[in-house]
Amino acid sequence: MYGLSRKQSFVWGGLLIVFGIMGLLESISELSPWVWAGVLAVSGAGVLAIYLTDRSEWGFLITTYALWAVALLIALVEWDILPDPFIAIYVLAAIALPFLVVYVRNRENWWALIPAYVLLAIAVMIGLTEWHILPDTFIATYVLLAIALPFVVVFLRDHNSWWALIPAYVLIAVGVMVALIDTGVLGDLMVPAYVMFAIAIPFFVVYIRNPREWWPLIPGGIMAVIGSAFVLSAGAAQSLGAVVLIGVGVLILLRQFLHPKSADEAMKQE
Repeated sequence: MYGLSRKQSFVWGGLLIVFGIMGLLESISELSPWVWAGVLAVSGAGVLAIYLTDRSEWGFLITTYALWAVALLIALVEWDILPDPFIAIYVLAAIALPFLVVYVRNRENWWALIPAYVLLAIAVMIGLTEWHILPDTFIATYVLLAIALPFVVVFLRDHNSWWALIPAYVLIAVGVMVALIDTGVLGDLMVPAYVMFAIAIPFFVVYIRNPREWWPLIPGGIMAVIGSAFVLSAGAAQSLGAVVLIGVGVLILLRQFLHPKSADEAMKQE
């Protein structure tokens, strides 16, 4: 107990004694869940009262929150408000909330968003699965897209952090591919075709953003040709023309939105 202050020793020592007594009573006679909820709630109130006497001991707020969160969980289960499958969602959200509070109180503590986001993403996935909104075949896609989202946010907050688009694009592309495979849209030969086109797209985007840099057309074109060969081998030649037309149209529009003056400037220089 050497590293604890007097108040911390009082709080932790008192809590250990209380729950030790509860454990003994539980071993003698099974206690009602409401007894546990009441003890947890009262213990949390006691810790909060001690905190209010000295607000420098902010760690007591975490203890109070944990005690009340568990007490509320027991109450919600006993009232049949929280079904068993959603207990995990409650626990994950309850753990994430303090991290969100840390960030809101001081925006420099951006690190707190990482565990909060991970916990909430898992909680949302469990909820969507339990409500049958997210089929099992799309769970892997959800996980990959959830991992990609923070990288997209990093880029949107600071466009100089363009590196974040690389892992974001890879994760999104793989996530979409997994979904298309699981749903039967991509056959055996269409999988490598998808991969080739997915590799080619970033090169074309680099060219669209800066038409003077023509070199990306070489690797992008090679990958696109290989992908087209796989499409033809898969017997999907009828749709290839339409896909090419759509792709070219999208590239032209992207060029105008991403670099609207580039084409006009290039023509003037010629």
